[in-house]
Amino acid sequence: MAEDHQEVAVQKTAEDLKRQQEREAEERAKVIASRVPQLSIDGLDQSTLQKKVREFYDVVCRLEEEKYDYEFKLRKMDFEINELNIVVNDIKGHFAKPVLKKISKTEQKLAKIAEVKSKLQGTAFRENLKSTGQSKFALDEKDDESGKKPDWGQDQLKQHKDEEGLGGEEAAPDEEEEEEEEE
Repeated sequence: MAEDHQEVAVQKTAEDLKRQQEREAEERAKVIASRVPQLSIDGLDQSTLQKKVREFYDVVCRLEEEKYDYEFKLRKMDFEINELNIVVNDIKGHFAKPVLKKISKTEQKLAKIAEVKSKLQGTAFRENLKSTGQSKFALDEKDDESGKKPDWGQDQLKQHKDEEGLGGEEAAPDEEEEEEEEE
């Protein structure tokens, strides 16, 4: 039963739509008939036909000019409306969020992104290298000279030992003075 009611409702709406479209088509035909006069070219010679064509051409040109003027006015009004909306939003403090465009990422774009990432990870490449176990800055030393110190260091070492020998006697009284001060 419910299905029958739905089918009947659908049929009635379809019929109503058809009737409405027919009425609108009739109204359009009446408007066109009232605005456009009947074309009677039967029995006209070549010169009058050319005159008629020029008249129609002039009418079409005039209508195209009007159409252009209206389109220009419409674009100008839209621009003014947008400008006024911006001013109103600035005054109220409301700002319209811009509509973000969806961008498809093709395989080429993804490949470029991967390439940039690999370049950025180039520093990690050095960390992943295996070490040879030898220091890059190690000097080759000879075994026979390894125990020897340079000459310039030997002179200073001798001077330091001499000063300690002389300074050893002087160091003892200083230690005694420190002990007395602590008591």
